[in-house]
Amino acid sequence: MTPKLTTLLEQVNQTYPGTVMVRTGEEESGRLRMDRSQQSFLADRLLIEIPDKTEADFVIGTELLQLLLSLNGIVPQIFFGLTFEDEALDQQLVTIASRLHKMVMHGISYREMAKQGFLTAETATAFQAGIEDELTPEEKDIDGQHLFRLLSLVDAQIFNKVLAENKLAEAAKQADAQYKTLYPKANAAAKSLSELIVTADLKDSRTIRKTIVRVFAGLDELLEKADLPTVNAKQYVTLAPVLSERQLNGPVKNLFEIFHSEMTDFASKEKAYVGLGKQDQQNTFVIAPPKNPADRPKFFTELYALSVRELLEKLALPYILRS
Repeated sequence: MTPKLTTLLEQVNQTYPGTVMVRTGEEESGRLRMDRSQQSFLADRLLIEIPDKTEADFVIGTELLQLLLSLNGIVPQIFFGLTFEDEALDQQLVTIASRLHKMVMHGISYREMAKQGFLTAETATAFQAGIEDELTPEEKDIDGQHLFRLLSLVDAQIFNKVLAENKLAEAAKQADAQYKTLYPKANAAAKSLSELIVTADLKDSRTIRKTIVRVFAGLDELLEKADLPTVNAKQYVTLAPVLSERQLNGPVKNLFEIFHSEMTDFASKEKAYVGLGKQDQQNTFVIAPPKNPADRPKFFTELYALSVRELLEKLALPYILRS
């Protein structure tokens, strides 16, 4: 690793409650694949593995920056407390939502990597090669790969935007022309979704959270237009709140509405209730009521009367304090 990355790793380890390590494989394919990095845990150690040496510094730096953004409480975390009791479906939804969350972080980390000098013409070439290796060309009709292409191309459009901002506009233009030729429908949809990220001022937690919520909703709108099943991440995914002191000290009823869900609470295996933000209708917490229906009216009356701080502490859910 370069000295800059070594310094970044040291910063992460100053905050991480354990040790973060990085390992790079021996393969050098010429293709940059952001989706191939892996994280594994062993006791208090976190290992970030990059299997391909191609532009490894860019991938390592991006992973470390994103970890730092989460550790420092800048980017709200996501959690998965609900289940459809279908392991394959749950895993698919977790994967999609996690990619959407990471894309918003890429709106920050790609720009920072460019600022640090890790974004070059070689990085651009390898990134495009990775996209074309990952995706099959579109057929005439929308097929089962449309969502997969769309997600990858949103990331490509964020990357292209950062290229254009850093005197690599020609590389961005060439890549976009190729994406438009190979994946016209998915690329057009990806451009509209990526605009929500690249035009946002992702400098504070509140704006970052709003952007995540908009991306969740924006993906469903695109899938509806394509007559494909929606992800419904706004209800399925619990997104940590960003709150002021006043909001934290106010009652739950001021900020949230609690709805009965058709999904199951992953922990209790009972039908779940979901706390949705009144302003954005985003899942902020999941709660299991008493099993005895006769006890529920009192339970919910007391719940709504709790301060938001008391509820979040009771559920052991993290939140970000808005300055």
